[in-house]
Amino acid sequence: MRVQHPHETAEAPEAPEAPEASEAAPEASASRAPPAGADEAAGADSAATGAAGGEGAPACAQCTEYLDSLTRLKAEFANFRRRAAEQQAQAAERGAADLTTRLLPVLDATEAGAAHDEDLVGPLHSALTEALTEGGLEVISPAGEPFDPQYHEAVMHETGETPGPQIVTDVLRTGYAWSGRVLRPAVVGVRG
Repeated sequence: MRVQHPHETAEAPEAPEAPEASEAAPEASASRAPPAGADEAAGADSAATGAAGGEGAPACAQCTEYLDSLTRLKAEFANFRRRAAEQQAQAAERGAADLTTRLLPVLDATEAGAAHDEDLVGPLHSALTEALTEGGLEVISPAGEPFDPQYHEAVMHETGETPGPQIVTDVLRTGYAWSGRVLRPAVVGVRG
């Protein structure tokens, strides 16, 4: 439907004249005739159009609903997989930290043995410390460093000549951390 512009006249434009039937060749009229079965195809097309316009809308809405549900489920499953992987990594980290905590007395014994006989026990202590350090163990041995109560436990205190920060003078027992988390603070003596 064409909307008429206010400046146009109400007269319809003239249509081009159609050739008269007498001028047209009989073959042309035969070629314009619909082929056999065209009425059935036209009926099927109109039925399909009616289905798409009428019944297709609810089916399309249902498809959209299913697509939305599928998209939500895919996102939920991706989140589940990510959370499961994070929880698995955290559990493995906690397990390694717990095992290392149970090995700390063995590490202390090899350290004390290495202090008495470096040639006999020193290689064992070095190998154990190296293996655990590769896994994430951090040795806290802060001699000469400023005292930090997060990593050090002071059991001796000497007053210093000058006021200032407390400095670790003696390490009585080595401390250990696992991937940044303190397993056992270093037992130290401080001055200051």
